[in-house]
Amino acid sequence: MKLNYAYLVALFLMLSFQVSSAQNGQVNGTIIDSGGVPLDGVTVIVQGTSRGVVSDFDGNYAINAKKGEVLKFSYIGMKTQLVTVGATNVINVTLIEDLEGLDAVVITGYQNVKRELFTGASQTIKAKDVKLDGVADISRALEGRAAGVSVQNVTGTFGAAPRITIRGSSSILGDTKPIWIIDGVIQEEIVNLSVSDLVSGDPNTLLSSAVAGLNAADIESFEILRDASATALYGARALNGVVVITTKSGRKNQKPTFNYAAEYAVRDIPRYSNFDLLNSQETVSVYREMESKGFLNLPSSFQGRYGGIYNIMYRAINNFNETTGEYELENTPEAKAKFLQQYELANTDWFKTLFRATPTQTHTLSFSSGSENSTSYASLGYYTDAGWTVADRVRRITGNLRNTFFLFDDKLKLTTQLQGSVRNQLAPGTLSREEDTFFGSFTRDFDINPFSYAINTSRALRPRDNNGNLEYSRYNWAPFNIINELDNNSLELNVNDIKMQLQADYQINDKLKYTHLSSARYVTSVGEQGATENSNVAAAYRADETTIVQDANTFLFTDPDEPNSRPKVVLPVGGILTNTKNTLVTYTFRNTLDYTTRFKDDLHGLRLYAGQEYRHTDRSSSSNTGYGYQFDRGGTVFTDPDILKKVILEGNDYFSSQETRQREVSLFANVTYDFDKKYVLNVSGNYEGSNRAGKSSDSRWLPTYSIGGKWNIDKEDFIQNSNVISSMAFRPSYGLVGLLADNATNNLAVFRNQVTDRLNPDDRENFINIEDLQNSELTYEKTLELNLGLDLGLFNNRITMNFDAYFRRGKDLIDLIRTTGIGGEELKLGNNSEMTTNGIEFQLNTVNIDNDNFSWRTSFNISHFNQEITDLKQETNVFDLITGTGRGNAVGFPKGALFSYEFQGLNEFGLPQFLTDQEDYDPADPFALIDFQDTDDVLDYLVYEGPTEPNLTGGIANNFKYKNWDLSFFVSFSAGNKVRLTPSFKSQYTDLDVFPREFVNRWIAPGDENITNVPVIASQSLLQAYGDTDLRQLYNAYNYSTERVADGGFVRMKNITLGYSLDKQTVQKLGLSSFRMSLQSTNPFLIYSDSKLGGQDPEFFRSGGVALPISKLYTFSLNIGF
Repeated sequence: MKLNYAYLVALFLMLSFQVSSAQNGQVNGTIIDSGGVPLDGVTVIVQGTSRGVVSDFDGNYAINAKKGEVLKFSYIGMKTQLVTVGATNVINVTLIEDLEGLDAVVITGYQNVKRELFTGASQTIKAKDVKLDGVADISRALEGRAAGVSVQNVTGTFGAAPRITIRGSSSILGDTKPIWIIDGVIQEEIVNLSVSDLVSGDPNTLLSSAVAGLNAADIESFEILRDASATALYGARALNGVVVITTKSGRKNQKPTFNYAAEYAVRDIPRYSNFDLLNSQETVSVYREMESKGFLNLPSSFQGRYGGIYNIMYRAINNFNETTGEYELENTPEAKAKFLQQYELANTDWFKTLFRATPTQTHTLSFSSGSENSTSYASLGYYTDAGWTVADRVRRITGNLRNTFFLFDDKLKLTTQLQGSVRNQLAPGTLSREEDTFFGSFTRDFDINPFSYAINTSRALRPRDNNGNLEYSRYNWAPFNIINELDNNSLELNVNDIKMQLQADYQINDKLKYTHLSSARYVTSVGEQGATENSNVAAAYRADETTIVQDANTFLFTDPDEPNSRPKVVLPVGGILTNTKNTLVTYTFRNTLDYTTRFKDDLHGLRLYAGQEYRHTDRSSSSNTGYGYQFDRGGTVFTDPDILKKVILEGNDYFSSQETRQREVSLFANVTYDFDKKYVLNVSGNYEGSNRAGKSSDSRWLPTYSIGGKWNIDKEDFIQNSNVISSMAFRPSYGLVGLLADNATNNLAVFRNQVTDRLNPDDRENFINIEDLQNSELTYEKTLELNLGLDLGLFNNRITMNFDAYFRRGKDLIDLIRTTGIGGEELKLGNNSEMTTNGIEFQLNTVNIDNDNFSWRTSFNISHFNQEITDLKQETNVFDLITGTGRGNAVGFPKGALFSYEFQGLNEFGLPQFLTDQEDYDPADPFALIDFQDTDDVLDYLVYEGPTEPNLTGGIANNFKYKNWDLSFFVSFSAGNKVRLTPSFKSQYTDLDVFPREFVNRWIAPGDENITNVPVIASQSLLQAYGDTDLRQLYNAYNYSTERVADGGFVRMKNITLGYSLDKQTVQKLGLSSFRMSLQSTNPFLIYSDSKLGGQDPEFFRSGGVALPISKLYTFSLNIGF
């Protein structure tokens, strides 16, 4: 592989060296910038010919040109200049910085459109301006950078995507994330996940980022397309907006240049001082109260499912040493108190135990060159993260080869591109999270997420005993130590991603161009999760030391064919090995014709663009779980047949396989007319069909369209002489865009073999379930959008502003609908919902100071929207409305609304009470309302808190430059949303638990209900009086009450960067072309967040599994060109 890569780079080098032919007459000179600094690499071309050169280190150039010919000087970031050759053969040029830069052209992925002729709402972002050093996933760099774009870092784990929306969510049940376009081609995710899936912490979230395999150093720019006019050519994929990424390429007549970039980053270890949690002494005082209430006794601690320091104590009391003839610990109050005291004073810092400040490294070597006939760009990147915790690790290699040939006097432009990445990732062993809508909670068996463990585990426990040996507590009826478990229960993921692309642009004549694009991508991910024979997982399947444990242990098996048999072990040896494989294969073929002309003395401009596209996407996934795999014996397998019987009877699969095939065909066209580049009219249309929609022609095919206009007011006579207004344009547009939800099922009925979900395994039966009914009329979701935009530039564009107001009406949105049940299914998908979204966006860029030695620039954006579901046939259950995962949908409220039980204080027993207006409510019965599965008139007693998605977002960046130094600050903010506090209260606690600081104010004695809202620690008598089931529901209702909600708004210092660049003269003496080094701090602190969060990050979901919070990152970067 290395040999092949070196060969390709060498080939590109040979193709890049071209020699310009000599002509009679030579012109020479020096090119400098406005500060007098020589510019190297400036392209100088004799216009209308193939003659061209580039300037050297000193800005000098020499080119053969005749008198009367025009020299064209161009350089990235500078305004192009045209100079006619006169009598003198010396022409010195000063290039002026282009304040608009890349904004002069809008790259839509289909077309490159001059900004003055573009009628849509878009924003260009240069990658170098937003790059987060040390952060490998470039999607996170967009947070706060673009008006209308919301980026929520719901997890900081590599490979897991942030939750991104453009102008709010556009779908109720379907996908809400924008599509990613890389060099003109849609970048599909390996797996499609819903909003609630993204925050789950499940293993498949590691595959949710579409751009995790892309090296940030290869990116030139982002283009955010927001409205119907900007996204119209994408048709039925553009409902949620478009993010277009353009990668780097070589330039014509560019001398060969190598660039090496290195980034070394370290992360802060979390600190308990940032979280409102009890220390070990305070925690043990709670344990003593629990002990006084009948908990933490010998039977429950010694034989129960969970046990902490009391389990350790009772094991010592029962541990008889035959050598000494004594028990390890005397069973006396004094001995027990002394024994517990060492744990009371332990105050273990689990963060220091499980986290580490190991550095991450990013290295990129790139090469670019260009001649008159070809350009080349190649890069090789390596990212390595030894792990923020002892359980994770990432290694990623990326490669990018891009070559462009100009043939037949530049009539044919042929671009070939090869992109690839290889990723190896380690994470803690993780099972999928399950919803318990009866008790109102999320559960995950064997969760060993290091952050979750540190934040939820008693600091009185110790990782090692007094002799330095691992100290075990009790978890799932078996010994447990987090260090041992992370060593013996892990998930390894390998992802290979390769993409090949070919684009041919043929200039048929000076007005008509034909373009063909072909792209193929193949991605495969293989995950291996192993819980060895030394893990707590395997031990739990073998825990049967007493009849009490046997009867309670759900991991043992009672054979229904043997009614009188005892629960038995069905994993006698070995561990559990689960293999998963996901494959993605995509093809794209596109053919377009582009006709451009100006006529009638160049007053009239016309551009006709039309084409056809075919997209082919296949996804497959398979999973297999093997039991009895002996990791320490060479992988020998011994499987007890009864464990497969147990898995089947419990309704689970020990193997699975799934395939989806997606075929899409689209025809599209765009017409742009302008009069004197002053008045612009743009009309676009797309006609698309998909095999995923219903079989009827009306359902399967969707026409989308847009019509937009632009009035370039600055070209009017009454503006052109203004000393204040430099540019001004008004942009109205209207259009229809669509989307076919990923979870939409077409006209075929889907059947699945399942097992009845009954509490008693003996009562379960096999049956065939109709998973999806025939749905021949299911069709695309649609949104009609009106956008009004105003662009304004003042004082030679030193101040630029962009303002957009939009009005969206979503119709035919997909949601569940309750049927009569005829056909075997009560719920099915249907186009039965509607939603409106109205908002405003504002972008401001200013050049505050700009002189030879000092410059100061500011960029600010803010956006806000209001959203309302206006029609919804399905009534959402209470659980989805109160948990805050984005599925709380109800008419009259925004998508993903958050509701709560209305807390009405504590009763005389310290139990929470809730308000209701139901006629049959009995205040004496605090459990009357607790039904998390209720769907009937639930808004009569639930309280609306607010949306879970922020509806106000923005950011402000300040960039300072003094001589060779640069300093930048970037602050991001969001507001308008509510956050559910992490559930911390339950009917029964264990001595594994740690408690939030508010437990200090808990109800202890009658009368406390008048001074506190923190519920009582339930006693055995309360459990006996009300039952564990009712109390579990009651405490979970408190977790989801008005008392447990915080404001999700925040202001975050996103990054601070200090950099230094060597001047041109010093760089030249060193034999280099550029040299820069910088220090950057990313996510250093929150400027504001609700104090009620108590250290909970307002963006991060503490869901466990593979999810880790976003970290504070400190990065040193070095960039050398030679």
